[in-house]
Amino acid sequence: MASITTSTTRSDVSPSPLWAVLSLTFLCSIGSAVIYGGVFFLAKDHYGFGQTGNFLLALLFGVLYIPAAFGAGAMQRGLRDRGVSPRAILTAMMLVMGAICFFPWLAERAAAGSSSRSAWPIWLVIAVYAPVSGMMWPLIESFLAGGRTEQQLRAAIGKFNVAWSSAIALTFFAMAVLISSHALLLLALLGVVHLMAIGIVLRFPPAPAPHPHHEHHERPLIYRQLLAFLRIMLPVSFMFISTLSPYMPAALDKLRVPLLWQTPLTATWYSTRVLTFLAMERRHGWHGRWTVPILGSLLLLASFAWMILVPGLFPGGLAIPLFIVGLAGFGVGVGIVYASALYYAMEVGHSGVDAGGAHESLIGLGYTVGPLCGLCGIEAAATELVGNDSATLVMLGVVSLIALTAGGIALSRAAHLVRQTGR
Repeated sequence: MASITTSTTRSDVSPSPLWAVLSLTFLCSIGSAVIYGGVFFLAKDHYGFGQTGNFLLALLFGVLYIPAAFGAGAMQRGLRDRGVSPRAILTAMMLVMGAICFFPWLAERAAAGSSSRSAWPIWLVIAVYAPVSGMMWPLIESFLAGGRTEQQLRAAIGKFNVAWSSAIALTFFAMAVLISSHALLLLALLGVVHLMAIGIVLRFPPAPAPHPHHEHHERPLIYRQLLAFLRIMLPVSFMFISTLSPYMPAALDKLRVPLLWQTPLTATWYSTRVLTFLAMERRHGWHGRWTVPILGSLLLLASFAWMILVPGLFPGGLAIPLFIVGLAGFGVGVGIVYASALYYAMEVGHSGVDAGGAHESLIGLGYTVGPLCGLCGIEAAATELVGNDSATLVMLGVVSLIALTAGGIALSRAAHLVRQTGR
């Protein structure tokens, strides 16, 4: 859900019904919460995955997401040339995603009586769901953006951000009981959600409206500098997310948080992200200021480091509230970077937002690098380069090095714009 793309497949400029786009966004974001978040708790509790298994599961998601996102535009054009509308493509995606979510439950029922529980169904779910998701979000976002002017688009994207982020936060609260006692039923219910979503897709027009042409006013140089910075920091923020998500079950076990409370506690950072989106939509004083995206980037690194260090530094009951503080800060940092990147892309780019498959593939790169950072720590411990207790410190070191290097490159790009213009 990281870019807004537009389409030129319709001759009119009537936008898709906003209520329908936001409703579909909400329902599909339930899938994002379950498949890239809740699945790691499910894999640990139901299939016995450790940290290595969860990081590999996350890595599979990222590796498959990148080519799917990159090829989303070509896929849509190729099917359109064969007479298949974007609405029909979305309908097929809901069917595929819905069907695969039933598979682990059906596979386990078929193997009833077996003495061992095979984990291959959950690998298959990720292998199918990840690429379809990578192609789906640019398509949904094109229905959101098509036919809307800059002001209308900004308002729609603000509601879009709140819709998807609130769905994820609410889902993390809601799925706690199912993960602890009916894990595979949770996936089956997600399948029902995707099948229900078909009814909303059918209220879409056959294709997104083209974005109306208008005169694009030159924006201040600082907007282009900030965009250059944030285009790098946005994938970095997804690297942090994709490192934290597979790590959370093990971290909360170390803090001795009961399974029933693990997903609601994880929802802390999803909830503060929603609040950050709301605040940045309502208050515009941050526009054109370097302090906000830099603060968000630093908050990401600091809060991530805090969550890695807290379980070891503060044993006992004090560690849990301190960990929650780190989660809250992490959500604010993610929210700042995401909302800022999207705003400057709209303001500087042509047709409101200049993004597409290449940008989505960068997000997929973040999804891939994060789990690799976690696996670096595990491998360092396995080869006895460090002790088992230091594996998370290696992970923190690798993540920090990448983030600081990327931040330096991002600032250098912004400075290069100044040199180019002679200002």
